[in-house]
Amino acid sequence: MKLTTWPVIVAQALLTAWLLHLLRRCVFPSTSAWWLVPVVAVLCVASPLPWFVSQLMPDVFTGLLVIAFVLLIAVPARLSRRERVFLSGFGAFAVAVHTSHLPLALGLIVVLVPLRRWLGADGPLGRAGLARVIVVPALAACALVGVNLVGHGRAAVAPFGNVFLLARVLYDGPGLDALDRHCPAAGWRLCRYVGQFPGDSDRFLWSANSPLQRAGGARLISAESDAIIAAALRDEPGREARAFAINALSQLTRFATGDGLDPWPATVRPVIARAFLPAELAAYDAARQSRGELAIPASLQALHRSAAVAGLIGCCALLLVRRRDPVALAAVAILLALLGNAIITGGLSAVHDRYQARLIWLATCLPVLAGPVLPREWLNRRVRIAMARS
Repeated sequence: MKLTTWPVIVAQALLTAWLLHLLRRCVFPSTSAWWLVPVVAVLCVASPLPWFVSQLMPDVFTGLLVIAFVLLIAVPARLSRRERVFLSGFGAFAVAVHTSHLPLALGLIVVLVPLRRWLGADGPLGRAGLARVIVVPALAACALVGVNLVGHGRAAVAPFGNVFLLARVLYDGPGLDALDRHCPAAGWRLCRYVGQFPGDSDRFLWSANSPLQRAGGARLISAESDAIIAAALRDEPGREARAFAINALSQLTRFATGDGLDPWPATVRPVIARAFLPAELAAYDAARQSRGELAIPASLQALHRSAAVAGLIGCCALLLVRRRDPVALAAVAILLALLGNAIITGGLSAVHDRYQARLIWLATCLPVLAGPVLPREWLNRRVRIAMARS
């Protein structure tokens, strides 16, 4: 049986539209359902959201996970029982699809739940509401442990996740220095490749002839990764801390649209040829991306960056003018997610534009959703003042 990817794209689009509808209905209840049409139009033109919706990647679920937490924490009383249950289950799925989502979810819970009433959440959360929030990362962690136990024989959330951290420490400098100092006495598999490492961490992780692959792959190198990381941190803790901060700050400012649109002939095409319909393979081969011709125009890139910066300013403004309101909690959640995501991905993995771009569209979304609300409130306030004076 052959496969097609289109149902996945349709499902991602419908999920995104539905969560945006819930965000509008529950956080901006005075707006019309029709307001979602221009909001989506703006996001399609001025943000990277449609790129992530149409990709077979877990990145679209990063922003949707933040929306789910905003709804479950800020306005649970405005959701139906079925909606609350679905959001918990969807949130668990969204956490499970990418390793970085688990620490992001835990960070959002730790910060937003204690501050929810101060930020203006609607009504008490209660034990049931708190359980619905906590079950999101708990279910995801259990699912990941179970899948990895069956698939890899290791009861772990990320059985080979320390290899990504190893790559980060190596290419920050302390890791390569540790290999120079401790090899060959340490007996690590990577010792035999000292001096042969490629120029960046991506090639170390993914190239077929990298030291990682030649030494036996992630499964074998994972067993010694902790020892190399520990040696690097013990020898040069200050240098690694500085590199961590620099990488996180760099990731915070890197959110260009289109990261990953280069061709993938050695990794993606063989899978499509083996498992997908012939028409899908023909379409893939004919696509501009496969021919190396797909790129984001400079004008669109500038529009996305300008809209993102304006959105960040708008979120800060909403936080000031809508204090003690679910809108304030939504703004804090978005800003916190952007900061936490930069620390998790840039500091612990590698700096890539797509990591931050997968969330930056939320900064554009919230002020646009608030578009009809603030002018109406300002006008009503001016009318009340005029009436009081007359």
